[in-house]
Amino acid sequence: MKQSATLARLSKKTVALLAAATTLFAGLSISTAAPQEASAATRDSYADTVGNPTFEAARKKYGLPKDMKDGATLHAFEWSFKTIMENIPDIAKAGYTSIQTEPIVKIKDNRKLGTGNWYLNWYYVYQPTDMSIGNYVVGSEDEFKEMCKMAHQYGLRIIVDSVSNHFTSDFDVIAKKWQNKAYFHEDKQISDYNNREDCTQHKLSGLWDLNTQDDTVTQGMADLLKQTVADGADGFRYDAAKHIELPDEVFGGKKSNYWNTILKNGSQYQYGEVLEDANVREADYANLFNSSSPRGGGITDSSYGHEVRNAVQFKNLGASHFTSHSKVTEDKSVNWVESHDNFANGEANIPQELSDEWIKYGWAGVTAQKNGMSLFFDRPYKDGGTYGTGGVGTYADGSGPFTENSKLGDAGSDLWKDPEVVAVNHFRNAMVGEDSSVSNCGDDNCLMVERYAGSAAQDGMVVANANGAEKNLAGQSTKLANGTYTDEVTGSTITVSGGKVTSGSVNAKSIAAFSNKTRSGKVSTAEAYPNKGTIPGESKLITLRSYQASDTTYTTSDGQSGSYKDGDTIKIGAKAKSDEVVTVTVKGTGADGEAIKHTYSYTKYGDPTYDPNDGTESPCDKDCQAWFKKNKLDPDCYINSREPCHWRNVNVTGIKVSGPTSMDLGSTQSVQLNADVTTNPAGKRANVTWTSSDTSVATVDSTGKVSGLKAGTVKITATAGTNQQSDSITINITGVKPEVSNVIYATKPAGWDKVYAYVYNDATSKNNGTWPGVAMTQLTADDSCAKAGTYKYEVPDLGEGTYRVIFSNGSGSQTPGASQPGIEFSGKVSWDGSSAAVSAVNCNTPQPVPVESVSISGDGVKDGKLSLKSGASVQLTATVNPSNATDKTISWTSSNSSVAKVSDGKVTAVKAGTATITATAGGKTASVVVTVADNPVPVSSVSISGDGVSNGKLSLKSGASVQLTATVRPDNATDR
Repeated sequence: MKQSATLARLSKKTVALLAAATTLFAGLSISTAAPQEASAATRDSYADTVGNPTFEAARKKYGLPKDMKDGATLHAFEWSFKTIMENIPDIAKAGYTSIQTEPIVKIKDNRKLGTGNWYLNWYYVYQPTDMSIGNYVVGSEDEFKEMCKMAHQYGLRIIVDSVSNHFTSDFDVIAKKWQNKAYFHEDKQISDYNNREDCTQHKLSGLWDLNTQDDTVTQGMADLLKQTVADGADGFRYDAAKHIELPDEVFGGKKSNYWNTILKNGSQYQYGEVLEDANVREADYANLFNSSSPRGGGITDSSYGHEVRNAVQFKNLGASHFTSHSKVTEDKSVNWVESHDNFANGEANIPQELSDEWIKYGWAGVTAQKNGMSLFFDRPYKDGGTYGTGGVGTYADGSGPFTENSKLGDAGSDLWKDPEVVAVNHFRNAMVGEDSSVSNCGDDNCLMVERYAGSAAQDGMVVANANGAEKNLAGQSTKLANGTYTDEVTGSTITVSGGKVTSGSVNAKSIAAFSNKTRSGKVSTAEAYPNKGTIPGESKLITLRSYQASDTTYTTSDGQSGSYKDGDTIKIGAKAKSDEVVTVTVKGTGADGEAIKHTYSYTKYGDPTYDPNDGTESPCDKDCQAWFKKNKLDPDCYINSREPCHWRNVNVTGIKVSGPTSMDLGSTQSVQLNADVTTNPAGKRANVTWTSSDTSVATVDSTGKVSGLKAGTVKITATAGTNQQSDSITINITGVKPEVSNVIYATKPAGWDKVYAYVYNDATSKNNGTWPGVAMTQLTADDSCAKAGTYKYEVPDLGEGTYRVIFSNGSGSQTPGASQPGIEFSGKVSWDGSSAAVSAVNCNTPQPVPVESVSISGDGVKDGKLSLKSGASVQLTATVNPSNATDKTISWTSSNSSVAKVSDGKVTAVKAGTATITATAGGKTASVVVTVADNPVPVSSVSISGDGVSNGKLSLKSGASVQLTATVRPDNATDR
């Protein structure tokens, strides 16, 4: 695990985020009972291996060095114990003296976190929760014992990566017996990596720092290491060793007996990860490990590794890059071309990323010479290197090192057993104790490492030729004795006479290992490599690989069989049912006559990383995502279900959206819509996409969940089918969203186009979305907390716990750097765009603006009056003054709904009469008196009657009078 001042810098690759952080519990009762660990009987690793005739016979058979420091070690990065056992015969034949495992103790389990098995999970092996052996990545303690026993049968030794500096950052998952704050240093982060006290007494990347001055902690770690050796381990690599004080250092009045105690564990070789900064005391650490190990030890020579890495990154094999041991003597160094931190933390940046070719050149320069132990880092399968689509030197997806083509526990790239790598290992093993010389053979693209003792039987040279043409070595000065030397890789020869090469050459872009005593055995395997990321619903392609193997055959669970040669591809699973496990078994006979057998399986239509053994699922991988994008389908179906989402060209005959049509932000901020889709033929599933007409008012996700942002009207549309059928629903959003508890403001760093915030809660494991999180919104005007131009993000509720944030540009740069925990925050905070910290924001709490008046307008309204005929309607509008009043919510009422009713300002006349329509906002009102008149009924006729009236005539005497009556028809005529 990386532990350098560079942790505080921006990573140039978007890599894994460290989604585990310290959780502090208020009022936590601290136990004073000391954990009890069984003290294992000390095993003498050296006597049990080199002193054992059976081990010695195997070691000599494979030509492996007697002392681990003289050989090469294979870092089986994240390999499980079972995976290592499957490969042990080939590891021995490939000339590795030792195998380095991952940390083997109990760890925090975060398999369900994030988007892949590697990207967000590889570093959890460096977060112990207990001092006991076995975890979900590497396997059980019994499997560890079995692996060690098998390794010894092949003359190999086991180095265990020991995390002795810290536990996980998540206090509540630490084993109860260790949940005592006295067992840890103070809860304070390292701020100055060059300050010894700060560096050794405080927390690295949020991880709980073990109190290495405490006797209980010291004895617990010593017992664990002794038990590990008793189970079969032969050496240790100490992670973050420079963060543990040396025996002569006194901090806080306390002196540590930690190293002096835990290093007495019975192992034969131990080294510390001591990455060089100022005041690290590299030589003292190197001497400590060397003197505490019966057969040598030391530290990682990271400055040398950095120099080598610069050389091969920039394609320069200048000899000076391979001889620059400046801070530790070469006999106490561990050297590499690449470490897991270099790889996973994105230090190899496009377009400078290392290809397999240049890793091999670097390995030849480091390993062929007389150096301390060489460490070969095995990258995960198909990750980084030459596998990218953008050409040699690019990542497979153009962004980061992990392509998710394999799972934690799987074997990685085959480069560790490449014939040229193997030849260099054999050369090193054959030259133990001999002097070395490093020089260039004509130019900086040709590197020559010579080993010599004074005779053609003992001498030899390794040549790495990176030129695009064959390299003629004739005339090259050399320290080799006169004679002819044979290349293990190709069988070609060189001849030396009088201190010069007189004949011989090296092929273009190749490595040759010339000597007369290197082993001629070949590494032999017969393996099947799944083409992972299979398109759902289709058969699976299997590429069969063979290294100098013969009689290679395959059989599959769906009835296929046959023979194959290296690189053949077969298709299996065409007849399998959904979720059926399909297997392919390959067999072969190795170059040494041994039988080889490998079996691979996958679940058809399921997630490529679905593990039926423990029920875990990972989301759709990159190939899967690309397929869905190409076919305009939503990968969420595939991610959230094991059900196959392999529909294509679905014809939609109808789609209907249903769900709420209103939302009051005061009580709810989201509603769920549904789309009922019919297809032809019936029963087919069609992918549905959702869109919002105004994302400032409301957004909608891929499932139809609408999130309201502010008051307004928004149209949400669902579209489905290859014929793009759609339907919409309009949602009226009212009210004001409650104030959000956590708000982040940020200043955009120079060179960033966007600012993304990835927020997670380490207590609930909830986050605000897949990496890189949510794009922050730039303010167009000042708000109460920040100026216009500042970026703002309102954090959703992720439950109770510690919230952390990682800022990134979404395409490579991030703060904090890769593999570091996010920045802890609470409330309203601000990020300055550079430091790995946030500060509290002092906001001006806005005072409520009262409503001064309300007015009503609309067609026909005059002087507060409105006349309507029965059955007519009109839309009234209420205006709140001032316009920036806090409470602008309008409510409408009618004094007599039987005469006139009102809804959202729309008035409808019911019958003749009067009613008062009132609009209210912020305690202020306005009214309109509505008079409703019935519709007019015309007079159809008028008749006159009275005494003496007959046929429209009336006769009267002078002075007489009579009463006449006029009758209007119909009786309900309006004008009577």
